[in-house]
Amino acid sequence: MRKIGALIVAIFLACPAFAANESREQKRLEACGQVFKEIMDIPDGIPKDLLNKAECVIVIPTVLKFAIGIGGDFGRGAITCRTGQHFTGHWSAPALFALEGANIGFHWAAKPQTLSSWS
Repeated sequence: MRKIGALIVAIFLACPAFAANESREQKRLEACGQVFKEIMDIPDGIPKDLLNKAECVIVIPTVLKFAIGIGGDFGRGAITCRTGQHFTGHWSAPALFALEGANIGFHWAAKPQTLSSWS
């Protein structure tokens, strides 16, 4: 499992396609690689057979969410997919992307309390 994780981290960190604006994109790829490495280092992390069957791996290190009548979420990350006709080949070079969403309406959340907290 460590070989697969090391391979994907290497793909995220070694892609020269983003050399033009290296600072921002390189930092994003490094953050994605670090998050994926941390997940793979967890003893109960992603099962090896599941990762071997995966067609793509998407890593979004941070997602910001907000809601006050109008809500939304925003995150930036990277994706890599397997090549080949049936997605069984080598992993592709990473592609950067942004996750964005918005909503409008009534937003409600509740936090359960124990009886001892009621006065």
